[in-house]
Amino acid sequence: MEEIYQTIIIGAGPAGLMAGWYLKDALILEQKPEIGKPVQCGEGISRQALERQGIEPDSSWISTTIDVVQRIMPNGRFFGGFHKEIGYILDRTTFEKFLAKKTKARIQLKTKVVDLKLKNNIWQIETEQGEIFQSKHLIGADGVNSVVRRKVFGERIEILPAIEYLVELEKEIEINTLKIYFNQEKYPQGYVWIFPKSKNRANIGAGGEGEILKNFNEFLENEVRKNYGNYKILENRSGIVPFNSLSKIFKDGVFLVGDAAGLVDALFKGGISKAMWSAKIAAQCILDNETNLYQSKIESDPLFSPRIMEASKILYSLDNQCLNELGEVLDKKGTAYLKTLPGVIKFLSKPHLRKNSFKIFKFFSIWRRYKDYIW
Repeated sequence: MEEIYQTIIIGAGPAGLMAGWYLKDALILEQKPEIGKPVQCGEGISRQALERQGIEPDSSWISTTIDVVQRIMPNGRFFGGFHKEIGYILDRTTFEKFLAKKTKARIQLKTKVVDLKLKNNIWQIETEQGEIFQSKHLIGADGVNSVVRRKVFGERIEILPAIEYLVELEKEIEINTLKIYFNQEKYPQGYVWIFPKSKNRANIGAGGEGEILKNFNEFLENEVRKNYGNYKILENRSGIVPFNSLSKIFKDGVFLVGDAAGLVDALFKGGISKAMWSAKIAAQCILDNETNLYQSKIESDPLFSPRIMEASKILYSLDNQCLNELGEVLDKKGTAYLKTLPGVIKFLSKPHLRKNSFKIFKFFSIWRRYKDYIW
């Protein structure tokens, strides 16, 4: 009789590998020939995200430590203060291989899943090579183009294009500073980023709607070359990111986790921490025989709070005039300045901020409550 696994996990990214940490009677099927490649990611993760998983930071898979996040407005003004070891830029390939070494599940690479069928409460998983694997439960951790989502749930997912290059720079970059550039005229629903990988290397990218390729090329020429000299593109890491989570992420013993479920940070579109956490919840539901509680557990977890999406809608509704005035008020300061009397007075002196004061203060109220769950 053919082996029937408790769980088959499709996808060996951070979500699939994390599920494999907890599930011993499990098989991970991955179509790529090597764990961790190719990289299509900014590689940023917060300190809190690792702490939630009980993972100690390790220099073998950390490229740089982030102490400052600068949120830069169209006029060049920025805000964001110093916070010791707020997060990290990963070497994602090495990080995923670290996760793979810790997994209890068996991993089979070069195995593309092409079909899924439920027969007598057992899932039949067919591969491109004609192999058939069987399991009681199935975890779809196969990213934004998930075959599990397509075959089992049938739902489409909203996506945003993202362009990113690993870039070598002529001049040294601030290795402890993560830079995010907002401009709603050039990058609607998105932003540009510079994530330092070393003194002379960075992940530089842009995501959003509109003519992002044209505007991003201008950013490379006007902003990157101006501040860091000549640059060389070492690797294209472009891809797509999910925009919204799905309405249904559990059905007939099948769990969608991470990008496959659209579970990304609504504000900044990062996905690693939410992928890992949703996978842990799915695995725990299987171990506790509480599979039907997966959807409600995700919906009630602060990491996936709809308030974060509410904050995202506010942020990306602000036009450049409003963003510029916010930069002038918070220039090189932290957001706590808006709770001081001088900060409030300066805020109310700006006409566009005053006009949007209710939703801006609502945004910062949500931000203060959920900032540890963002990336």
